[in-house]
Amino acid sequence: MIDLTPLFQAVIALLAALITGRLIPWIKKKVDAENMNMLAAATRTLVFAAEQIYGAGRGEEKLEYVISRLEKKGFTVDIDAIEAAVKEM
Repeated sequence: MIDLTPLFQAVIALLAALITGRLIPWIKKKVDAENMNMLAAATRTLVFAAEQIYGAGRGEEKLEYVISRLEKKGFTVDIDAIEAAVKEM
């Protein structure tokens, strides 16, 4: 009788290597991209909301509004992203 245990171990090791080397980095990249898109959309929405609430001027109050709302949603605040959204307007 032929012992196939080493063959099965090799196949399992190959599959584990493929999952670790290819699948996991792909999933991380996809999740990071989706999180960035969600953060960008939330930032744009909050910047527009702040503009509607506070009107022209009062930039510091609008910035505080956007930062506090992003933090409540669980996002790490990036001032550059907020400024980019403002420039988009």
